[in-house]
Amino acid sequence: MPRAFIFAAFCFVLLLPPVSGEVLKSEAGFFVDLPAGFTLIDGDGKARFSFADPNGVMEFDIRVYESERFASPEAMAEDVATRLKSSGERESFSYEGRKAVMAELRFPLNGKPMRGYAMLMGGRKGENGYALLAYSEEASFEAYADFVLSCLDAFSIDRAARRDPGPISQYLLAWPPERKGTKQVRLPGDISVGLPWNEDEAQQETDTAGREYRVLTTYAQNEKLWVEAWSRFYRMVYRESAVRLDRLTTEISRGLPPDDPTESARRILAWVQGFVYERDPKGIDFVTPLVGAYEARGDCDSRAVIMAAILQRLGIDCVLMLSREYSHAMLAVDVPGGGQRFPWRGKQYLVAETTAKVGLGMIASTQTDWNKWLGVGLGP
Repeated sequence: MPRAFIFAAFCFVLLLPPVSGEVLKSEAGFFVDLPAGFTLIDGDGKARFSFADPNGVMEFDIRVYESERFASPEAMAEDVATRLKSSGERESFSYEGRKAVMAELRFPLNGKPMRGYAMLMGGRKGENGYALLAYSEEASFEAYADFVLSCLDAFSIDRAARRDPGPISQYLLAWPPERKGTKQVRLPGDISVGLPWNEDEAQQETDTAGREYRVLTTYAQNEKLWVEAWSRFYRMVYRESAVRLDRLTTEISRGLPPDDPTESARRILAWVQGFVYERDPKGIDFVTPLVGAYEARGDCDSRAVIMAAILQRLGIDCVLMLSREYSHAMLAVDVPGGGQRFPWRGKQYLVAETTAKVGLGMIASTQTDWNKWLGVGLGP
């Protein structure tokens, strides 16, 4: 069955407190970052969780199984299909080094035909297994297809998985991908280096960002949820892209001064400030981080996310800054130094303007009303 088949159709009561924005962690060890407005509608807080979208049209279920419950994800998929009386194609793949199955769902519920996808994951020895089910009434499926996939991709089986592309991405393109090509990349200090490259990987990143942008645009007129939706878009883009920049980060780190985070941040800031200014190349108003970093192009938010991925890999804390009023994005970093500082969650972060060629800590005097900026934490 071709992997493209999924595109053929067009409390937490016992959850721990959020660890990053609206990302939730369960006592079972998994994390989930659901679209804005999804709420818990049923479950026992331990092994069963059911969420619904704000309109009550789509449902996302998580079932947790003890490791010995099923011999394999295929057996889990068969059990789910039998219980739901569901039909549809299935395909095995690997998620985070674990066996997994992607399955179409077509089943009756309360006399209505339902449609969606299920993802079944086998835990390693002694670990839990998971069944993720995302679906809506068949009549609404095309309208909710992006949300269905986004919910499945929002799941992380453990903390380590939060820095890797999500389950849908790993289903569509084996993780980690083979990088047999080479692309010349300009590093800080005007140094050029050839780095491994895979065009399919770049396309997968773009496809994920496009899907998440379509999800985001549905909240454009929702004054109650737009902040949460906007923040989640960048968390999902970061999650898809950050680890893909690790090799680049390794090369950049060779030219940075050890034990001087401020100077490291300055050099990386100057590097992204030198990118070609570009936005909306494919209708999503965003140049994806892998492509942007390797091809030295992007808008303010693209550059800020790239810089965040590199700095956080180097152990330097930072926060994405977004402003609807100023129509702008920046980064702010937790390093010593003088200049303007953005207050966020008990820290004072030194601002980093990624488009204007100004120094670390400098910002336009017309954009210093911190009440007009939203801070978004990225990464695990």
